Amino acid sequence: MHQTVYNTFMSLKTGDFTRFLELTNPHGFDQVKRMAIHNDIFLAFLAPLYFVYSGPETLLILQTVVIALGAIAVYGISKIVFNKTHNVRLISLFFSFAYLMYPPLQRMNQFDFHAVALATPLLLFMFYCYLNKRYVISFLCAGMVLLTKEQVGLTLAFFGFFVLFQNWLQIRRRVCNKRELLFAGILVMMGLGWFLISMMQIIPHFRHGVHFALGYFGDFGDSPLNVFLGLIKNPLLVFQYVFRKDTYDYLYNILGPIGFLSFLSPLHLLIAAPEFAINLLSKSGAMRNIYFHYTAVITPFVFISALYGFRFLRTYTWIFVTLLTVCTIYFSATTSPLPYSSGREVLPFTSPKADITDIYVWKEKLQDEQIKVMATGSLAPLFSSRRYLYNFSERYDLADYIVLSREEVYNGYESFKMIVPYEKLVNDVKYSNIYKNGSFEVYKKL
Repeated sequence: MHQTVYNTFMSLKTGDFTRFLELTNPHGFDQVKRMAIHNDIFLAFLAPLYFVYSGPETLLILQTVVIALGAIAVYGISKIVFNKTHNVRLISLFFSFAYLMYPPLQRMNQFDFHAVALATPLLLFMFYCYLNKRYVISFLCAGMVLLTKEQVGLTLAFFGFFVLFQNWLQIRRRVCNKRELLFAGILVMMGLGWFLISMMQIIPHFRHGVHFALGYFGDFGDSPLNVFLGLIKNPLLVFQYVFRKDTYDYLYNILGPIGFLSFLSPLHLLIAAPEFAINLLSKSGAMRNIYFHYTAVITPFVFISALYGFRFLRTYTWIFVTLLTVCTIYFSATTSPLPYSSGREVLPFTSPKADITDIYVWKEKLQDEQIKVMATGSLAPLFSSRRYLYNFSERYDLADYIVLSREEVYNGYESFKMIVPYEKLVNDVKYSNIYKNGSFEVYKKL
C-alpha cells in the first residue's frame, strides 16, 4: 500500500505520471497498476499527504484517526434515533464507547493499512447525513466509499434499495420525498455501475485477466456473471457454505460485542448483505474472521442496526445498556488485541528487536529510490519508498540489494517459499553478504 501511495506521490512531485498508482506486483515481478489487484483508487487521494511525511507511518496514523472519528458519527446517529428518549446523550455515549472498543474494528486497524478500512467511518457519516436530509454531503461520502474497493458498490446499491423501500412505505401513506427518491435512485445506479465496471472492465484491463478473488468462488462460476448465476442454480451448495461452524463463530464475534442487538433490526443489517455473502461464500477462511479488513463494510451496519434494535427496547433502557456494557467489556477482554485481553497482541508494547537500529541504518543507506530492493515481509514496509520492491523469492536475481530476516525465512509466514531460495542465495557467488547482525542480513549483487 505504501509503495502505491509513494509512487503516486512521486508522480505528482516529478511529473512522471507513469508511476501513478504503480507498484511492483506482490504476486509476481512486473510493475503493475493498483487496479490490477483491487480498484481502490482512493489511495491516490492520500498521496498529497506524503508532502508532509512520505512513509508508511502516515498511512497507519491516518487510518487510526479516521476510523476513530467514526465514533462521532455513531454518537450523531444515536442522538437522532433516540431523540425523544430520556438520557439520549448518555445512551449515545455508550454506543460510541462500544464502537471504539469493538474488537473487529481494532483488529482491522491493527492489520496493516487498507483503503477499505476508511469505508467504515465514511459509511457511518453517509448514514448520519442521510438521516439529517443532507443528501449532497451523504452522496459525497458515498462517492468516497466507492473508491475504497470495487465490491463496496453493491452495499451502496443495497442502501439505495433500503431508502427506496422506506419511501415506498411513506408513499403508501401519501407522503413523498422526491429528493430522497432521486438520492436513492442515483445510489443504486452508481453502486451497481461501479461494481460491474470494476469487475468486468477496469480490473480485467489492468490485470489482463479476471479478478484474482473470483477463484474464491470457483464452485459457483469463473466470472462475475457465472458466479451470480451459479448462486441461483445451486441453492443447496449456498446452504452448505452458509450454514457451517465458522459462520456461527463469525457472526458471534461480529454481533456479540454489541449484545446481538442488530438482530432486532434486520432490515438495517441487511444493507450489508452483499458483504456478508461475499465473506460467507468464499473459500478463503480469512474472510470469515475478525483479524483482517473484511469486516470494514459490515461494521457500520452492525452498529446502525443495533441502534434501531435498541430503540425497540427503550422501555427497558438501563437493562439493555447494562447488557451492552457487559458484552463490550467481555468481548474486549477475550477477543480484542489490547494488552489486558486473552487475545492480546503484545508486540507494540514490547522492547524493539535487537537489530532494529541496524535496520533503520540500512533504510537510510538504501534510500536512493532507484535501487531495486528485495525484502522479507516484515522488513518490506521500511524499504518500500522506491519504484521497485520485490518480495523475497527464487527471483532474487532481480534485486540490487536483498534485506532479510533469517528468523522470518525459517519461521515466518510462508517460510516454505523462502527457505530454498535463501540457501541458494547464501552460496550464490553473484551476491555478497555485506552485513549481518543477529537475524538481520544484507546481500549485494556483485
